[in-house]
Amino acid sequence: MKILFYNWLQFDDVKVFGGGVNIYQKNLIDYLINHTSHEIYFLSGGLKYNPFRDDAYIEKTTNIFGDKCHSFVMVNSPLLAPALYVAYNPETFLDDNITLNLFEKFVEEQGGFDVIHLNNIEGISINVLKLKEKFPEIKIVYSMHNYVPICPAVQYFQDFSQKICNDFHDGKDCLQCIKNVKFKTRDYLVRIRDCFNAPYPFNKLFAMFFWGKAKKFVPEKASDSEVFAKYRKYNINMLNKYADLVLAVSERVRQIAINNGIDEKIVKTSYIGTKFAENTERKYKTDNSDFQIVYLGYPRKDKGFYFMIEALSKLDKNIASSVSVKLAVPNCPRELVNDKLKNFKKVTVINGYKHSELRGLLSDVDLGLVPVLWEDNLPQVAIEMIASGVPVLSSSFGGASELCDSELFKYRGGDVQDFLDKLSAFIKAPELLNKYWSHNKKLVTMAEHVKELETLYSSRASQSMEVLSRSV
Repeated sequence: MKILFYNWLQFDDVKVFGGGVNIYQKNLIDYLINHTSHEIYFLSGGLKYNPFRDDAYIEKTTNIFGDKCHSFVMVNSPLLAPALYVAYNPETFLDDNITLNLFEKFVEEQGGFDVIHLNNIEGISINVLKLKEKFPEIKIVYSMHNYVPICPAVQYFQDFSQKICNDFHDGKDCLQCIKNVKFKTRDYLVRIRDCFNAPYPFNKLFAMFFWGKAKKFVPEKASDSEVFAKYRKYNINMLNKYADLVLAVSERVRQIAINNGIDEKIVKTSYIGTKFAENTERKYKTDNSDFQIVYLGYPRKDKGFYFMIEALSKLDKNIASSVSVKLAVPNCPRELVNDKLKNFKKVTVINGYKHSELRGLLSDVDLGLVPVLWEDNLPQVAIEMIASGVPVLSSSFGGASELCDSELFKYRGGDVQDFLDKLSAFIKAPELLNKYWSHNKKLVTMAEHVKELETLYSSRASQSMEVLSRSV
């Protein structure tokens, strides 16, 4: 098959961190080009801007796989990526035809695609799905790694109220959310800077010089509630009309998609493949000596970092005194951590980590924490910890808790007391941790994931022709 993947960030980009989706895309392409005969293409957009040209266009890029993967980038997209940069102005997404036209031209020029697999709708608009009208034979697949189709701020989480957005009150709550979205000129200058190969500080000087011309890519108008309501309805309708398949990366994501109106006949749960699953470990605990817990990730409210720190500060002093805490967190608020976790035996703060360091970092850890407050689709950190032999205590929000079917390892999201009760039980009786390995879901290897994708890509070939008969 000839397959075109889209992600707003190129899979081997080293300047901007694209999270678990970028890691997944890189590993997926790596497996496909080394273990299959499929022809792989990749397109990104929304990150590169050229102030010397007014038009949007697509150009070829180089990548770590050489000519085994044909990679391209959309330059001067009217939609900045990631989507949060234009979250306050959904009209930009609704009115866009530029990215659709670019996509059409690209498909015509490259020719013969069997599958177009979109890993997000960022840097482009949902209107690219109209490709189905011109190319009904191409199977269009959309993976729901985040919630952009129903939430322009990506996370389906109300920042102002710190709760999941199960009811956005016809867009009225969106107006509250966007007040907390901060935009700085330098965020956009980064995109202009990347157009130049000049060394620092000349790259920034060039960017500032051309800012007056390039700022047209920054939408200034803030939307009203009706536009946010229209945005969600329009995107859902477009998926229902044109997409052959919507892949939810966890069962929780599938339920959220269906609850928001995506046709359940086209939504399928498909856990992503991971390289970590190829070499998994299992640790067994027999006593409570040197009990250590770990948090991997960013110090963000939605990730549950501050919830976790506050909750841990309320843990019984006698229990806390026997527990060590490891935080692999870039830019960790150390003063807060030192103050709140002063009752613990030991607190170790590491300024982030590389994946190559993960096994060593987790070698002395007994329990991992995933305390998310948002419906985190399927946190990569949970997969990484499990593959490294570390059981995980996770929030009920998102997909992490689906990796184990024992209630011992899941607490009610946002509930401090339930979190502490579950954690205390493990500290008092550490042998309970061993139950994780008889209840955890087998991690999906990349080989298994690719086999599933190949089946999904090729199955029900007639469906592609039937899609256009759906009504919006």
